[in-house]
Amino acid sequence: VCIALDQSGSILDEDSKAFLSEVKSIMESFEEYRITIWCFDTAVYNAKTYTSDNIEDILDYDLAGRGGTDFECNWDYMKEQGIEPKKFVMFTDGWPFDSWGDENYCDTIFLINNPYERNIEAPWGMTVQYDD
Repeated sequence: VCIALDQSGSILDEDSKAFLSEVKSIMESFEEYRITIWCFDTAVYNAKTYTSDNIEDILDYDLAGRGGTDFECNWDYMKEQGIEPKKFVMFTDGWPFDSWGDENYCDTIFLINNPYERNIEAPWGMTVQYDD
């Protein structure tokens, strides 16, 4: 599983903390896993892999970004690194600059947290609305 955390300028610090908390909850739901997580704005930052052996380290994950928003950079990164995840999950506010990414590359879930514009739907993949 790969998880991308939108860290563009429109994401609040409290949203970023909520994203990490959700990732930890996902981890705690399984005995064995391998999750690669990274941040993005117009580029990908700080890719790190977690397993059941280092779950507690997720709370110390360094968030990076705060620029524009380019969803496509995630697919470019996965292709450049030879990463073909079984599942790709993007935590975002659902405001891409242009493209939503490569719909044919991998099974994708867009977890959208946007307090200003509710019910944003990705044009493909699965959309899940974050509701605390």
